[in-house]
Amino acid sequence: MQYNLILFQLELVVFLISLLYIIYYFFFKTFWFFSTIKKIVWVWIKKNETPISKIDISEEKIVTNFTSKVVEISIEDQNKIIELLKKIKVNISKLEYDLAKNQIVEWLALDKFNIDLNLELAIIYIEEKDYVKAEYIYKDLLLVHSDNFDILKKLGYTLTMQEKYDLAIEIYKKAYDLKEDDIETINMLAQLYYYKWLYVDSITFLKVFLKYQPRDIENLVILAWAYKNIWKILDSVNTYNRVLELDPYNEEVKKEIKELEALEYIPKESV
Repeated sequence: MQYNLILFQLELVVFLISLLYIIYYFFFKTFWFFSTIKKIVWVWIKKNETPISKIDISEEKIVTNFTSKVVEISIEDQNKIIELLKKIKVNISKLEYDLAKNQIVEWLALDKFNIDLNLELAIIYIEEKDYVKAEYIYKDLLLVHSDNFDILKKLGYTLTMQEKYDLAIEIYKKAYDLKEDDIETINMLAQLYYYKWLYVDSITFLKVFLKYQPRDIENLVILAWAYKNIWKILDSVNTYNRVLELDPYNEEVKKEIKELEALEYIPKESV
């Protein structure tokens, strides 16, 4: 009788230790995963940015109150704008950003709806990490250029940097509808959907992305995570095996595969 009690107590201790380990492992893995996702999204965005040196802008008037009607300007003013644009490009190349800013203001006085001018101004705000002002500019531009793919992508970027993920997804979806083969848009949708725990949608875009770049290890790992989170264990294992084909010494992936294979239930068929 006493032997059975001791055995029961040992089993209880083992159970509690196992439970605590599972809880610890779950929270550790969750923290590690979201840290990795944020890093991947940030690296992708920074990799595709146009690098601009830091500048100091004390004050700027945001282009607002756009209407759906583009103002027509004279041929003379058009020529002035062309010349100003040349000077602005030269000054930017020389890192003379304050001078370029003053020229942008002069340009706005001639044609406040000019897309190139406003894009230059928005880039300055983005470099300052003033994403709110850049967001306003892109939104205003879209009132005039509603189907401009590049503006939609840039707006999606500013929303992402402000962690407005739901709005960013909607904007990137509009951009994707205009150009379904843009790899950056596909990548951002895949990762934003994952970040919002919309795994099925994420998998859809990850598959599209990997058709263009089948050797992208980062997105293969995210795809494996997505499969795991919807309990498609076999698909997750197969995806991790694809990672090992590209990176055979990846110990983290090897560990993930062993843990997945050790699960009590592994689907016999993948959907």
